[in-house]
Amino acid sequence: MPWWVRAYLIFAAVQGIGIGLTGLIVPGEMQIPLRISPLNARFVASLYVAGGVGVLWAAFARRRAEARLFVIGFGVATALILVLTILHWSDFMADPLPHRVVWIFDYVVDPLLGLLIVPVARLWPPRHGVRNQLSPLLVVETVVFGLLGAALLVLPDAVAPAWPWSLPPLLGQLYACFFLTFALGAALAARETEPRSIVAFASSSLVLMVLVLLASVLHVDRFKSEMVSWLWFVAFGVGACALAGALLFQRIGRLGSRSQVAVEGGGA
Repeated sequence: MPWWVRAYLIFAAVQGIGIGLTGLIVPGEMQIPLRISPLNARFVASLYVAGGVGVLWAAFARRRAEARLFVIGFGVATALILVLTILHWSDFMADPLPHRVVWIFDYVVDPLLGLLIVPVARLWPPRHGVRNQLSPLLVVETVVFGLLGAALLVLPDAVAPAWPWSLPPLLGQLYACFFLTFALGAALAARETEPRSIVAFASSSLVLMVLVLLASVLHVDRFKSEMVSWLWFVAFGVGACALAGALLFQRIGRLGSRSQVAVEGGGA
């Protein structure tokens, strides 16, 4: 793992987790140049923290191949947010909030560095991917988050009224950047050849599910009294259980394999 790739990932993790934890704990002080409700702040904070957890793990990976998924994902996420900021420049700059300078710096520097690091460090996805035990679950995540992200990005005004709570279209497009990134990450993880990277991404997705549920419970009074709210809790609850179960099952399988090898070695 080159030191400069590790440094980039540590910087990215500190950035994401820092913004996310602030939004979760003190939503009114979240470092984004938009005025948003506490529920929206905690939801977008969940997206930041979940992504930051995966990036932080990648920062301490032993080999660069184990980090490629997260370098690509972070680069894509920041590039999407940069494009969104440029397209809606007047909205992001409308209020004299103290976070505008940092926001612009981060979302200009981060994608440019990512664009440089991927080819220089040869962090392209493997040409010949392989299926793994988590591939079916990851494919489902790819489809669900991909469709949701595309709809929020392209048709924010149409999706906003059907959202479980009050959602400004611009904020919906910001959510889309994260959903599309998780969809891409799940697609890459479904054919990844590095087992540790697969587990790390699945763990990051589990963190997302749990934090979204926590934020939703804290602000359940802001949810609409409609079926879409029930579907929201069911979907993220099922997703959390499925990911937790799959990770636990894989962990038990690995421990069983190691024990079997140890027994066979002792018998020999």
